[in-house]
Amino acid sequence: MFTIKPCSNVFFAVLFLGVLVGIFPLTAFLQSYGPHQTVIIIGTCSTIFTGTMPFWASLGFPYLVTLRFLQGVGIANVFPIIGSIMTRWAALSESGLFISLLTGYIQLSIIISAPISGFCGLNYGWPSIYYVHSVLASVITLIWTLFFRNNPFKHPFVGEKEIRKISTGKAPITSVKAALKVPYKQIFTSVPMIVVWIAVMGNFLVTQFSITFYNMYLVWVLKLDVETAGFLATLPLVAQLVLKFVTGLLSDRITFLSERNKCRFFNSLAFYGAAFFFVVVAFVHPEDKILCAILTMIPQAMIGFNPGGFNKSSVLVARQFSPAVLTVTQAVLCSTLFAGSFIVPSLTPNNTFAEYRNVFLLYAVVLVVTNTIFIIFCRAEAAEWTKEMKEVQSEGDKVGVAA
Repeated sequence: MFTIKPCSNVFFAVLFLGVLVGIFPLTAFLQSYGPHQTVIIIGTCSTIFTGTMPFWASLGFPYLVTLRFLQGVGIANVFPIIGSIMTRWAALSESGLFISLLTGYIQLSIIISAPISGFCGLNYGWPSIYYVHSVLASVITLIWTLFFRNNPFKHPFVGEKEIRKISTGKAPITSVKAALKVPYKQIFTSVPMIVVWIAVMGNFLVTQFSITFYNMYLVWVLKLDVETAGFLATLPLVAQLVLKFVTGLLSDRITFLSERNKCRFFNSLAFYGAAFFFVVVAFVHPEDKILCAILTMIPQAMIGFNPGGFNKSSVLVARQFSPAVLTVTQAVLCSTLFAGSFIVPSLTPNNTFAEYRNVFLLYAVVLVVTNTIFIIFCRAEAAEWTKEMKEVQSEGDKVGVAA
């Protein structure tokens, strides 16, 4: 029999390894068939994998790790899907709001999942957690199947006024059956894209603390009981979700700053703000457990300003090629999460506050460096390689965004 503590780094890391393996095959499928069919497939797979998790766990840790890897493959192209939806459905004037809502899936899923898991685990045993989540996954997949369309032009609930708003200022998009020829060379050599990916590394190294290690920190370091830790661990995620929504609205409505300066401002709030509070936390002795736990929430919450920063910059620069750019973003973030699954455990072998002080200072340094690079080189206007493709989109000119 195995326990989660000594195996936790492998258990978490293998999920991100699965994501890395699945990114490009699933993105190729997305480019050919669009987000509607792609999400149906990965939602169905997620339902099956989650529902059978207790069975595979009963066979032993190697089987559990294998299924965990397959789960990672199944969620490998979330960011490319977000990019595809943004390209097809988001008006340029509402790009900040769309980004904040779509990238809030991490926080929202944990906020919903944590209390459900706690209730089911305490009252019906841990296998019930997976059975309930499997049912939820099937319901969500069914809702997506019935109500989402690849093309707003063909959605029964979208009128001509909304279509005009969605299309304003955007290059016509080809159908999923006549996919754009992606200028990979220009994308990979684009400085604004490179600095976005650098910011992604800083962002998700810290985000992993929220989604993976914060609960462990509360229980193993601050010695809080599991119930209290579970409740406190959701609070920074709630704060992140609220800040994401507010940031999305403000980013779209602020007019006294240029789009580029808005990206700089919000990214600096997220990164420099979080770095400052990580330094504060590193030098506050954890005698008052609750105070220390609350102080540790603040830098995590500050990351919620990121939709107005690197996230928005990438979409504004890449435009119709956002899915391709966000495929690379997905690879970078998963590589960061995979590495972070080993970095934090290696720095905290004894789970002491002194060891976690080094983690917090590392986070602060990474955030300062990555944000400084971003604010110097970031852009917020369409790249030249997005404009060069307009003349080859005659099919898109005729049909708009096809299904």
